[in-house]
Amino acid sequence: MSWFLQVPSMRQLHLHVISQDFNSASLKNKKHWNSFTTAFFLDSVDVIEEIEQHGSATTSRDDKVLAMELRCHRCRSAHPNIPKLKSHIANCKSSFPSHLLQKNRLLSSSTMHMDCT
Repeated sequence: MSWFLQVPSMRQLHLHVISQDFNSASLKNKKHWNSFTTAFFLDSVDVIEEIEQHGSATTSRDDKVLAMELRCHRCRSAHPNIPKLKSHIANCKSSFPSHLLQKNRLLSSSTMHMDCT
C-alpha cells in the first residue's frame, strides 16, 4: 500500500510504500503510528485521481489525529502502548478495512516485483 503524507516533514511531495504488517523497529511512538494509520496519510490512488481531475492535490493540516489513541489498523481495537499494539497486530486475523480493498490499494507480495538493481 502506498500513501502520501498530507503534511510532509519534507517540503517535497514524497511517497511511502507501507507493509501492512507494520513490523518495523523504527515505528516507536503514537505520533508515528497515527501518521501512518489514520486519515493523516492520503492513499496514492486518491492523490493521483485528484491530481488527474483537478491538477493538484488538496492537503489539510489536522495534527489532532496524531494524538489519538493507538488502534489496530485492521480491527480498530485500542491498545495502551506500541509494544502491546504490535503484539496484537502480529496475531490479528481481522480483514483489512473495506476502503483498502478497493481500487488496488493493497498489493500482495506475490503480485509485486521490485527490481532494486
